Amino acid sequence: MSSIQIADVSKNYGPVKVLKGIDLQIADGELVSFLGPSGCGKSTLLYCLAGLQEITAGQILFDGRDATHLSPRDRNIALVFQDYALYPHMLVRDNLAFPLRRQRVDKESIKRQVNWAAEVLGIEALLDRYPSELSGGQRQRVAVGRSIVRNPAALLMDEPLSNLDATLRVRMRTEIRRLQRDLKITVLFVTHDQEEAMAMSDRIAIMNAGVLQQFDTPMEVYRKPANRFVAGFIGSPQMNFLPGRSFQSTPDDCIVGVRPHDLVPANGTSAPQGHDLEGDLVLIESVGPIHFLDVLVGDIMLRATCSDPTGLNPGQRISLATAPQKLHHFDAQTGLRI
Repeated sequence: MSSIQIADVSKNYGPVKVLKGIDLQIADGELVSFLGPSGCGKSTLLYCLAGLQEITAGQILFDGRDATHLSPRDRNIALVFQDYALYPHMLVRDNLAFPLRRQRVDKESIKRQVNWAAEVLGIEALLDRYPSELSGGQRQRVAVGRSIVRNPAALLMDEPLSNLDATLRVRMRTEIRRLQRDLKITVLFVTHDQEEAMAMSDRIAIMNAGVLQQFDTPMEVYRKPANRFVAGFIGSPQMNFLPGRSFQSTPDDCIVGVRPHDLVPANGTSAPQGHDLEGDLVLIESVGPIHFLDVLVGDIMLRATCSDPTGLNPGQRISLATAPQKLHHFDAQTGLRI
């Protein structure tokens, strides 16, 4: 295991600034997700930690030891790529053994480590198959096995689940979380899927345009977003935003955010006592036990929720309610939380 400190790290490609003074302190045995939209710099940061890219400024420390200029092989980390990167001409057991053979580990130790990794990941029956004979989920397990077989201090994963279907992604994220807890290994996990990050992480580092926006636990990020960007990026469906004048006792120079799950029809018996909004019901979208309502309030389309849409019809005028404590206030100029 290893703690990782990222101290004021910047990365430039010529005049283009990709990372802008990133500061993070990652604890020993923690699973941290780097989350953000495409092009925000999360994969670049991961490759800088792996030593595959040089940083422009700053410092990277593993367990307090300066690793800024160490070669990748001297950092004792493992990297799982998005496309698995398995050798197609090698059996699974040889793919697993490859990093150990590169380190000239003796044959008996290689056999023992390969069998251990296969047992941990439940792929013992696949050892004599080629990658072309495996499903996507099985290939992912082999890629993870090849990374953990030499007991790295940290495991870096670059969107490893993006090539899997929805059902398999849910299953694999559970497997990765279980593996991380069993091995007590530090894991850095790059993803653009906020649900994936929320479900797996001890803490989430949210990035945008090369800048760290917030670093906290999943529920703290959800309940107290640091700024409007984080508020809009975390949560599904996305948070609604309205000008302050939409609510009484709210300054005009602020933006008010309210999550769809906290905005309900005001005529329901369970509606909160608080702020009301009136608008035209445009669409009812049923997704199992929850029904989403698209409501046009002025020129802003809001999304609300209800458990039972009986009596509601598109085209009618409805009133929405939310409790005052459920509102999030952001500065209209800076976007920072007030």
